[in-house]
Amino acid sequence: MATTASLAFLLRPLLLFLLSGWRHAGWADSHSLWYNFTVIHLPRPGQRWCEVQGQVDQKNFLSYDCDSDKVLSVGCLEEQLNATDAWGRQLEMLSQVGQRLRLELPGIELEDFTPSGPARLQARMSCECEADGHSKASWEFRCDGEKFLLFDSNSRKWTVVHAGARRMKEKWEEDRVLTNLFRRVSIGDCRIWLREFLMHREKRLEPTASPTVTPGTAQPKSMATSLSPWSLLLILVCVIL
Repeated sequence: MATTASLAFLLRPLLLFLLSGWRHAGWADSHSLWYNFTVIHLPRPGQRWCEVQGQVDQKNFLSYDCDSDKVLSVGCLEEQLNATDAWGRQLEMLSQVGQRLRLELPGIELEDFTPSGPARLQARMSCECEADGHSKASWEFRCDGEKFLLFDSNSRKWTVVHAGARRMKEKWEEDRVLTNLFRRVSIGDCRIWLREFLMHREKRLEPTASPTVTPGTAQPKSMATSLSPWSLLLILVCVIL
């Protein structure tokens, strides 16, 4: 009896692990949503002043023109996302953020740094959901390819990367409207879009329902595989007994 109790105690973590994996299959990985803004102060004729590249799990899924409010291209896997409510809200917010970055661009001044051409601001917004349930959001800012500021949306903390960006940090840090916009979009909107996009993508990838198995017929391999944790549990129980 003591041996049986000991075995049950030792096997309990394994059983819990198997149950957890079965219940949360498909949602145990980390996921991320990125938006890369490129804003040009004085674009050349025919050049877009604002363009956004979107990435889900580091794979391109969207190219968007803020000026014309047009989607330039979408990835094959996300080509049906425009049927979701999140898609329209996403484009509206990207346009709003692009307009605000355009207003900020002329005022960006970095000490000991001279752009090689027309001033160009690059901003990357990202939100990530980790496997353990925690999430984080941030912004990264570059001027003509030179990284100069980071913004942690969770802690509201600005970090100077380029030594000549101290004044820019103080300016943006004191601008509550700008800070709240960056935080609201990255923590609120971005996470909502990521969740809805992943749910939509998973729904599209779900296999069609298999036909009912009649008595005496062999079960499909996929069904047998899905039952493997339970089969293992039964084997363990038999061993214990």
